[in-house]
Amino acid sequence: MSRILFISSEHTGCGHKSITEALSKQLRLLSPDIQFTVIDGFDLGSRILRSSSRGYDSFAVKFPALWGLIYRLSSPFKQLVNWFVAHNIRKSLLEKIDAFHPDVIVSVHNLFIGSVINVLDRAHLSIPVISLIADLDNVTSLWADKRAKYIICPSDEAEQRMLKAGMSQDQLFHTGFPTRSDFCDLKLPKKPDLRHMRKNFISILLMSGSQGSTQVLKIAKILLSDEKIHLTIIAGHNTALIKLMESTLSPYIGKRVTIYGFIKEVKARMMEADLLIMRASPNVLMEAVNLCKPVIVTGALRGQEAKNPHFVLKHRLGLYCKDLRQLPTMISALLENDGEQLLQIAQNQYEFKKPESARKITELLIQTAKEPNALKISQSLEHSLTD
Repeated sequence: MSRILFISSEHTGCGHKSITEALSKQLRLLSPDIQFTVIDGFDLGSRILRSSSRGYDSFAVKFPALWGLIYRLSSPFKQLVNWFVAHNIRKSLLEKIDAFHPDVIVSVHNLFIGSVINVLDRAHLSIPVISLIADLDNVTSLWADKRAKYIICPSDEAEQRMLKAGMSQDQLFHTGFPTRSDFCDLKLPKKPDLRHMRKNFISILLMSGSQGSTQVLKIAKILLSDEKIHLTIIAGHNTALIKLMESTLSPYIGKRVTIYGFIKEVKARMMEADLLIMRASPNVLMEAVNLCKPVIVTGALRGQEAKNPHFVLKHRLGLYCKDLRQLPTMISALLENDGEQLLQIAQNQYEFKKPESARKITELLIQTAKEPNALKISQSLEHSLTD
């Protein structure tokens, strides 16, 4: 029986988790005989590594310039980063391998590609490793390793970055970004129904990531000056922000404003909206694109998301608003001529979306897992664990 080991991250946002969920569901559908397990790569390491993942969200939001610098330095100091991570995770990773005996290892986090291969090489284990890039653009070279079996690229930009990093074309698989099957309805109409919006109101969904952001409150205040705008706000796990918004926006709640915390029914809220306003997070962005929901992005985290607003503009998937005060003007322009520009964005998304990406990636994983390889767990692994 073939086995796949996914290395992901539970605490650095929800993106990596969404990807493994999408692939796990496809695995159950396409090859129920394959066993798989998902582990948090950071939990394999020391307290320093574990705490870095748990503090990522707040650190990246509170100190964006510093996080951006750290991210940029990851490429020139790639070997040092891989050595440090490999040193931290070595024993725990080998124990996981000894217990599960994977036929292939799939990493959806850039810290666990070169480092994992280093551990395997030292233990003389020939388990193929697949690098699944979880970003759209501004891709760090940590995703690139010539020793990897394959590198899965979700975009043209990611593929070009891997080629510049020295990867061979044969290593690269350009599949599109894997999204969960709930967001991959192949029967979606090419154009949204805007009839209700033209007469009465426009429904806007504000999203701020799993940790929430006070910027959403600023946006809400700006938009509520227009009586035709109805807002749904998803504030994530940030309970303090939820209370602040409920207090500040109390005159509108139940009339023109609905506020949620962290919810699982994201697709339903997206489908109810005519327009989404969000940070340029790749997972949520691609979920919106797959649903053909026009977006306005208001920014991005430094580092891996830095180029995503321009990605949106380049592929005409939505608009980018640098100055929040310009949002009402941008929305008014979208609604002119019976929503002509809004309809065009939805059409662009329809032509861009790749709802079968997760299935195609899963087929590659199944094929790789079932290929015979020279995995030697016994003596080499026993000696490695005792070193």
